[in-house]
Amino acid sequence: MTLEASLRQSAALVLECAIRLAPQDTREWGQAMRGELNHVESPWTALMWALGGAGVLMKHALAALLMPGDRGLPLGRGLFARNVRKVALVVGSVFLLATLVFFAAPPFRQGLRVSLTVWNQPFQVTPLPPSAWNRQGGLRALSTRAEAQHDPEGLVFAAARLVDARESARLADEAVRLDPRLLWLYAIVALRHPDLAEIQQWIPRLEQWDPQNALPYLITAESIDIDRGNKAAGLPRAEWRRADADPAWQSAMAAAFAAPNFDDYLDRLRALDGKVVRRYGFNDPYAALSAEDADLPTYSGSDAEQFAASVLQSGRKVEARGDRKTAAEEYWRVARFGQVLDSQTHTVSERLGLHLQVMSYRQLQALVSKEGNAGEAAHFSYLAAKFEPTGAGRQRAYDEGILRNRILGRNALALEISGLLIIIFSGLLVIAASILIAASRRGMRAGARPARSAATLVAAISATGLFLSSATVYLTYRPYWYIFQRALLKGDDSQTSELRTFLDLAQSLPGARITDFRVQFWWGVILLGIIGLILILLRHLLGHTRADELQHSPHVQ
Repeated sequence: MTLEASLRQSAALVLECAIRLAPQDTREWGQAMRGELNHVESPWTALMWALGGAGVLMKHALAALLMPGDRGLPLGRGLFARNVRKVALVVGSVFLLATLVFFAAPPFRQGLRVSLTVWNQPFQVTPLPPSAWNRQGGLRALSTRAEAQHDPEGLVFAAARLVDARESARLADEAVRLDPRLLWLYAIVALRHPDLAEIQQWIPRLEQWDPQNALPYLITAESIDIDRGNKAAGLPRAEWRRADADPAWQSAMAAAFAAPNFDDYLDRLRALDGKVVRRYGFNDPYAALSAEDADLPTYSGSDAEQFAASVLQSGRKVEARGDRKTAAEEYWRVARFGQVLDSQTHTVSERLGLHLQVMSYRQLQALVSKEGNAGEAAHFSYLAAKFEPTGAGRQRAYDEGILRNRILGRNALALEISGLLIIIFSGLLVIAASILIAASRRGMRAGARPARSAATLVAAISATGLFLSSATVYLTYRPYWYIFQRALLKGDDSQTSELRTFLDLAQSLPGARITDFRVQFWWGVILLGIIGLILILLRHLLGHTRADELQHSPHVQ
């Protein structure tokens, strides 16, 4: 086939399709355009002629879609002609089927659940307990299955994440009973629930099982802090007992500073998580990532800094008496513990370790300077400056954090709004489908045409909006779903902090810094407005349909 013949066939096909979609009273003009097409000499001119005619016909079809023909425009009766209504129904059906395909994609299903989490808040009359916000129902179901199957790994997964302290402790004891090698679980549960009475029995077993780890001793010091705080409640501040005056606290912190290792056992938990997730099909990101809320006891920062200050002060005292060797040992005691904490990749322990090293290196720099060793003094000065962030470095990190949070916040907002739109468009689609079904039962009487036409338009628009909203949820959440999969299945936590920040932002309503009452009030006003508009539309359509029925079927009382 020659190029000229192909162009002419394409021109005829374009014009024929436009004629089929055009309103009934414009098809005669389209037929005339098609007849003139045979007399156009150049194939390119014929194609342009067809495109121009098709454009005019499509404008008429669009006008018939949006405007009634019995109000001055000869475009057919009703909101749009029957052929255009069929096209709208076909387009809406295609978009609806495309939307259903998204549900086969795990990133979309998980992203949809995340997007809808935030919209639970405006409808809560009373605050929900933490277990409800953290979706503890899924964890409890997993723990029940694991307990029935005598699966210690499943029990570890649940115990490390449950917010119910008593249940978490019970599951931890059961897991260790089934597999004594999982004794490290006690440390993770103690980090999440420092008020548990069972910690007093767990810590000696942890110290005996892993005596070179500083974590059990830090947990002991925290328990002493909590007990001291409970006893001091209600007493004047002047009567509060200082931690460094407590021999038990001093002993625990001294053992922690002397420990050659620090292990928070989160690496062991991650290695176990992948197997449990695959075994039970658990994929809730909020609950799964909640086990990494902390890698140090809550009081470890203040405890370590307070004990380090006392050690450095002791070093300065012996240095003043001329015993510089003992002073250096005291300074290095703090530096080595900082290096032990710095060996971890977690932000909290790493930051605390760097801070302790800076404190000790400053003292070592002053000590060797007094001894006249300029080389070592310069070395310690370099280490202290390297580990202590400068003002410019802190500002740069702060600016980067702000920029990252803004990007994550925009993504979270897009996910939240898209999830809400999916609910709204789904509701509109159900209403429109109900109207179409009701209208079809009345046959093709004139009274059913306006409602059927309006419902068809609403259905097509809702299906299109549903598809676009679903695509936004999928594309927005897809990168975070892969981060979640790498974190759980492969133990790759390089981007876990970004995912956690995104999930936290996705749980906050836009404007959530305002009081909860104001947020719930204004979102309630918006939702009531939407419901009111839907009711007004339904009342108008049903009233118009009833009026048309009375007009075409009058009766006399």
